[in-house]
Amino acid sequence: MGLILPYAAVEWTRIGAAALTIVLAFLLAWVIGRLLGATEKRLHSRGDGQGELDPGARTRLRLVRRLVFAAVIAGGVFLALLQFDSFDRLAAAAITSGAVITAVLGFAGRDSLANAAAGIALAVAQPVRVGDYVELDEVSGVIEDLTLMYTWLRTSDDGRTIVPNQVLMTQAIGNDSIGRPLVAPDASVWIEPGADETLALERLGALPAVRSGLVARAVPEGIQLRLTGEPVTPEERGDAEARLRVEALRTLRESGIRLAGSH
Repeated sequence: MGLILPYAAVEWTRIGAAALTIVLAFLLAWVIGRLLGATEKRLHSRGDGQGELDPGARTRLRLVRRLVFAAVIAGGVFLALLQFDSFDRLAAAAITSGAVITAVLGFAGRDSLANAAAGIALAVAQPVRVGDYVELDEVSGVIEDLTLMYTWLRTSDDGRTIVPNQVLMTQAIGNDSIGRPLVAPDASVWIEPGADETLALERLGALPAVRSGLVARAVPEGIQLRLTGEPVTPEERGDAEARLRVEALRTLRESGIRLAGSH
């Protein structure tokens, strides 16, 4: 009986030490994340033009912040487990059967690992960056954040589309933001097959927001007119395209030019 109480006291001491280690790890990770986040905001908001972060630097800094957070948490959990004698036996067994455990963990978390690897690759190669306007399948918008697992896309209606990083690595992405600070918004409207496309382009070309227009396609269902507007920043592209489309439809209706499928 006298041996049981000291043993129980030791176990509770180890549990307390492990819990404290994990709490301190989360606290340290939170502090580091806050400091790096504040540094990013401070550098990006400087108005002297010298220290303002470009999209590539912002993307790398956010990845570093998340990697450091994950590393600190993983280190804290590992140190907490070291408080228990049973962990030594578990670690020895894990080393002995390492191949089996690796295969099981790899199969169970293959999607998560693939997304994390893709997130690191995206931050290094940077086909997309924070602040870029991108087009992916039928979704388009501004890259708002790039995490280890997912990329957050802000659409023109101020909604959020969350895309797994693996998708961005395996599909074609339209990114007009790379290499230039401004992008040209474009919008398409469809008119009836028998409508006068020359008159339509003339009326649309008179709009202040339209820089150029052309016939993109002509099919039995109608004629597609593609319009290009004045250059704007990537963040403004979605709103600019929406306004361009509204003005074009209004002008066509006022000019008596029938839209495709309007009858």
